[in-house]
Amino acid sequence: MTEQDTLQRFIFENTDSRGELVHLEKSYQSALERREYPPAIRQLLGEVMVAATLLSATIKFKGKLSLQLKSEGLLKILLVQITHDQKMRAMADWSGEVTDQTFPALIGRAYFSITIEPEKGERYQGIVPLDKDTFSLCLEEYFQQSEQLPTKIRLEVSETKAAGLLLQTLPQQEDLEGEKGWEHVTTLAATIKREELLDLSNEELLYRLYHAEQVRLFETQPVIFRCLCSQERCEQAILTLGAAEIKDIMEEDQQASMKCEFCNTDYILDLVDLARLHKQASENFADA
Repeated sequence: MTEQDTLQRFIFENTDSRGELVHLEKSYQSALERREYPPAIRQLLGEVMVAATLLSATIKFKGKLSLQLKSEGLLKILLVQITHDQKMRAMADWSGEVTDQTFPALIGRAYFSITIEPEKGERYQGIVPLDKDTFSLCLEEYFQQSEQLPTKIRLEVSETKAAGLLLQTLPQQEDLEGEKGWEHVTTLAATIKREELLDLSNEELLYRLYHAEQVRLFETQPVIFRCLCSQERCEQAILTLGAAEIKDIMEEDQQASMKCEFCNTDYILDLVDLARLHKQASENFADA
């Protein structure tokens, strides 16, 4: 039986390579139930959710990782955010009729970024060129060129779940034996069938691939779909408008409404809320 909503790391004891396996089911379905996504966008959203989970294993501090695509094509924006403890949210938006477009046709001219935001420390952003036929190939090229780390990524998505495999060389190992070991593990990984990655347990999959190798599996880490929106965050966003604009909203609309694009939750701030925020914004300005 396959693991549900987990991230699990593993290493090869006799080669200089490491790996990760991800399975998303309830978390993937939670993202999809917020909106009726066309199949091509649903596929890509699942792939990016899996990729974000795979990459989150490298976060060694409290913070979050964001994978964002902005496009001039049919797909306008796609955003997946995941925290250091694998709490994730995801959304996408598009315009026009989306049918069965390929990855290049779906995104057109696009910009894709990987952003790491620690709670304490400096923000880091990397740009991923989108010049390959699949999203996974784009990520592999990014790690090869930007990080100088040979990487293989496999992403699979079905109607109800998504799964992924990441293999990567250890950065300190670059000798000839290391290259042979890397070629060996990636050649075997290329034989994985789509159904195997989606349906097999991690132990069974790794045994089928690497029964002659010494593979050490670490503990699974649960992955949860959880939005970060709240009434407090909405109020903070209103405060940034300033006292004058809040007063205009009070006089013209008598309320402010905000909708979370990730979970579709509606937030309504009435006149009482706005009056309190107007007072706070005025005090903040006076103290500045």
